[in-house]
Amino acid sequence: MDWIIRIVILIAFVPFIMYFVALGKNVRKTEKDYNRDMTYELNPFTGTKMPVNDHDIKNNGD
Repeated sequence: MDWIIRIVILIAFVPFIMYFVALGKNVRKTEKDYNRDMTYELNPFTGTKMPVNDHDIKNNGD
């Protein structure tokens, strides 16, 4: 009976952990694309930011 509880807990926490791993990867990619720290500019649920001003447009190496 004890192993059933452990399996249920594992099934519940694996997607939770994977969400934060994916969020971290998305934030890292967004900061690399914009070539700056975007700590207070990102959506905390998706890790993305929509360009609003001209200075927010991605730096494509131009």
